[in-house]
Amino acid sequence: MSDRAAGPPGNQQDGVGNMHLASLSAGKTFIMDVARRGQTVGTVHTLGALHLGHAELIRRAAAENDVAIVTVYPNKIQLSPGPEYEFNLEDDIALALGAGASVVISTTDAEMFPPGYRTFVSQGDYPLRASGPHGLLKEGITGCIRWICFARPTRSYFGLKDIEQALLVKQAVADLLLDCEIRFVPTVRYKNGVPISSRLRHFNPSELDELSSLFMALNQLRKQAARGVSCAQDLLESAKPLITFRLFELESLRIVGADSFEDQKQIELPFIISGVAVGHGLRVPDNIYVPDQDTLLDGPADIWIDLPKRCESDVHAQSRA
Repeated sequence: MSDRAAGPPGNQQDGVGNMHLASLSAGKTFIMDVARRGQTVGTVHTLGALHLGHAELIRRAAAENDVAIVTVYPNKIQLSPGPEYEFNLEDDIALALGAGASVVISTTDAEMFPPGYRTFVSQGDYPLRASGPHGLLKEGITGCIRWICFARPTRSYFGLKDIEQALLVKQAVADLLLDCEIRFVPTVRYKNGVPISSRLRHFNPSELDELSSLFMALNQLRKQAARGVSCAQDLLESAKPLITFRLFELESLRIVGADSFEDQKQIELPFIISGVAVGHGLRVPDNIYVPDQDTLLDGPADIWIDLPKRCESDVHAQSRA
């Protein structure tokens, strides 16, 4: 079922405090009531198509705050032109509430970007440096900041899988004097190293195994840097042979400063090791964020889960048979 075609379900309540609010006006009423009660708020802002990585963000928001708000909106200014973004709102609501969300707020293009909308968060060329010419980080940051202004959270949670976005949102919050703490949450990975992502939901196990070589190369770069290799070019050249793609292509492999997003020549903390694979018409990024010496030596505190027994495309094929 396509939620865009059917339209979002109306407000639904599932027990005290566990509900779906299908408009900004309904969400605003809920948020104002929470503010009157003086409760702390944790938010997780999503494009929809929620997965186990989102569930980890939601669990932390629920554990560390009185109220956990999840927003679901496929940001039309952020998503690249192409096929309609696939998500099932009912499934997303079920996952969010199951992970501990107090409320799920969804909305529409008409509410988020009415005629005359013209305000964007500008951070110079930092978003372009971070995501490359194909990225839409400026639009993504704008979407996140708008949701933070709307929900007024005590804390907002971002995964390290998208560390560039997380860092730019944190900077924007500081620059705009918004009273919100940005919390980073470790990347959730399959046990072969591939990060959980909605982009990979139709990939089969052999494709996921092939993609795992990208993480292996990134992690080898970190280990070599921990052993004292400081020349970024030497590190990159030594890692490229570890990426054994057949169905994918390597678009980029970089070591950039976490403060500037500029390519490093000599390794200097904090930095990001990033790579992008391209296949099936998708860009599949991965990264390792190295903010300090402990992470350099021991690796990031990723969360590891089992590979799926069957990918969604197999399930869909069976349902159509």
